[in-house]
Amino acid sequence: MDLSYRDIDWRSLLVKHYKYYGLNEKDLATILCLNDVLSSVSSLITPDDLVTYMTLSKDEIDESLSKLLDKKYIDIVSSGKKKVTTLEPLLNKILLDLKKDVVIEANEELKKKNDSKVNSIYSYFEETIGRPLTGRETDKISIWFKSGADERLIKEAVEKLKAQSKSISFAAVDKVLLSLQKNADISKEGFSPRKDDWREGSEETLNILSKRWVPKD
Repeated sequence: MDLSYRDIDWRSLLVKHYKYYGLNEKDLATILCLNDVLSSVSSLITPDDLVTYMTLSKDEIDESLSKLLDKKYIDIVSSGKKKVTTLEPLLNKILLDLKKDVVIEANEELKKKNDSKVNSIYSYFEETIGRPLTGRETDKISIWFKSGADERLIKEAVEKLKAQSKSISFAAVDKVLLSLQKNADISKEGFSPRKDDWREGSEETLNILSKRWVPKD
């Protein structure tokens, strides 16, 4: 179900953000009173309809209503044979901004998790090989993550080399990791599009690997 402005506390959001919409306290009061009047009667709202509920003068209310119209926060629409005032443009904007904020927060949280994951694997390799990583080595780790490998799988590749008493190099880890990924592909999809030299390919190759190769039945 799509979220509607009726599903959110838009009044609270407006109180917290009205200044970012270029509004002042008079505009805020006008909006809140306007909404209250519209909740009981659907009509074309004039300063005369609001002045009873406000300490603002008619001229101040008129100025505020004109400002809201200019900013396209309120609108005058046809309803049957009459014209009515609606707050829907503003309410939909508040909803859209809320959705954007949620996406931004989610992206920031994901970035934090990714940064933590990357820093963790950096530390793991530096401890394993006993020195700081080079730029080329960090780039290689980035390629591994882009190819779909996670921290667990990368560490598994390293541990396999340790178990075989082989020296730990990025080339060796890359080879074992590729084998693990190909086996995982075959187990899941029935085959693997990865070739021994696929990591030398273009960004297009990574895009191919990120998609499902065999449609679900």
